[in-house]
Amino acid sequence: MVSLMGKVVRTALYLFASVNPERVKSAIPGCSGLDKIFWKTPNREFKHYDAKTKNGTKYEVYLPKSGAKNDNVVYYLHGGAYIGKQNWIYRYQSRYYSQAAGGATVVYVDYDVAPEAKYPTQLNQALDVWDEITGKLGFKAENVVCGGDSAGGNLCLAMMLKLRDAGKPMPRGAFCYSPWTDMLATGDSYVDNYTVDIMFGKKNGVLDDKVREKFMNYDVYSWCLGSDRADPYVSPVNGDYHDFPPMCFTVGCDEMLRSDTETIVKNLHKNKVPVTVFRGNGMWHVFTLFHGIIPEATAAFSVVTNFISDRFETWDYSYPSKKYRLS
Repeated sequence: MVSLMGKVVRTALYLFASVNPERVKSAIPGCSGLDKIFWKTPNREFKHYDAKTKNGTKYEVYLPKSGAKNDNVVYYLHGGAYIGKQNWIYRYQSRYYSQAAGGATVVYVDYDVAPEAKYPTQLNQALDVWDEITGKLGFKAENVVCGGDSAGGNLCLAMMLKLRDAGKPMPRGAFCYSPWTDMLATGDSYVDNYTVDIMFGKKNGVLDDKVREKFMNYDVYSWCLGSDRADPYVSPVNGDYHDFPPMCFTVGCDEMLRSDTETIVKNLHKNKVPVTVFRGNGMWHVFTLFHGIIPEATAAFSVVTNFISDRFETWDYSYPSKKYRLS
């Protein structure tokens, strides 16, 4: 059963947030400009600053004004189909990530977006900020937990594959909300969930070869045009996940991208990597970011904050907390 608020949000998203090529001509309006939609929460218990690496990659740093644990970092890579920019729906999460990690510093990469910037720009910039965190900022890789949603989940996983393949130290763990990992849309859920996915699907539609071709040439994929879409750094669903740290995923049961998560989870299990998965019944893509609004998302986000607390062994925090819910 889906909660009443979940049903309300589902209806609103289907009407106003579609990025289906049969319903809207371009995905860009739906994925960009989010900074104008979400309120600019002051994060009043944090101080923050913007910075650039020596290579010019922009990033943001949030630090608790009190109770900071200077050893711990949460490094977040935002979503938006590589079209949407860093915005306040992500910055708003700083308090939760930091508190779950015992007062950690929270860092966000502000990567260049498509269609102007294409692969491997975003991956190089994510790695650039990783090097900044573990270099200039002075944090150890073992004290970093990474996270990302949708395209940011893609970027998080690709970055970790790159680090592992280069023999570099890996983060302490990572969490992903509905990571977008299959640029060839080969998973069963793309077909099975086409009529129920409120963002990418179409009621009474069919994902046949003609529609799939529309997707493959749609501007939602503009970031990887000209690249080998089967490359694991482009489509992490094709990666091998040996020697990965513990992982946590949330995914909607009704989203077309469900297979993107399920295939990676199977690979992690095969490689005996500890993995936690929350599946939201009747839920959509990145539904977890609606925590505090719909109960299914609140339950999923609680799993994530518990995962962060477990990784840092800071067990004195639990979500939800009413103190900063809407401020």
